Amino acid sequence: MVRPPYWVGQRLLTLAVKRWPEFHGTMLFRTGREPLDLPLPSLLDVIYAWWVEGGTEKDVAKFQQQLESPPVDAELDGREEWSDEATDESFARALSDRRVRPVQDRHQW
Repeated sequence: MVRPPYWVGQRLLTLAVKRWPEFHGTMLFRTGREPLDLPLPSLLDVIYAWWVEGGTEKDVAKFQQQLESPPVDAELDGREEWSDEATDESFARALSDRRVRPVQDRHQW
């Protein structure tokens, strides 16, 4: 299985955190399950589905492009695909990154 690079997960989690009451309430109401009890890949899929639900094809494509665009400082290592190990390592690095980026470098979600 090929997983997306770390920044996709990071951006989806940021989106859910910024709109937590809406996301959390919607998921509890619809499923009766605590979203944080889901495995990470499933949680990311749920966040993505929640965000694009009801969007036009054009809106979903635009969101997908923003989501998948690598950050300026991403280390791509010339790989066409991401292996599970490489993805896990890059995601772990992203979660441990405590640098605060200037506002102009942050994506607006």
